[in-house]
Amino acid sequence: MVLVMAGGRAQTLAGQTVSIAPKFNFDRLVLFTPAMDFFRAPGALEAVDAPILAWAGAKDTVTPPAQAAFLKEALEPRSPVEIRVVEEAGHFTFMHELPPHITDPYPDRNAFLASLTDGVCRFVMS
Repeated sequence: MVLVMAGGRAQTLAGQTVSIAPKFNFDRLVLFTPAMDFFRAPGALEAVDAPILAWAGAKDTVTPPAQAAFLKEALEPRSPVEIRVVEEAGHFTFMHELPPHITDPYPDRNAFLASLTDGVCRFVMS
């Protein structure tokens, strides 16, 4: 939804357009495991113009790192996109509160989440 708020045009699998008006002019965006299949239509991301830091988990089977790579390919050189792939991370590793049925196998979640929070703050404040 943040990409839609930033000017992206998302489509559902049924082809319905997801829209929010008006566009919000973000200075920076941070995305965790971005679901880019909603933005595959030609020109779907042409109005997005904020620098982006995208995090992906190497073990994410829901939105694998290739989706973050698509984001980078679609936006650069118009908008810089930095991708950070975390080797031991899955789809839910980036959440401080896991859904009730999920057990995250990340080795040291607390240390990772502290580091993640620091990295996000540094990007947003830079």
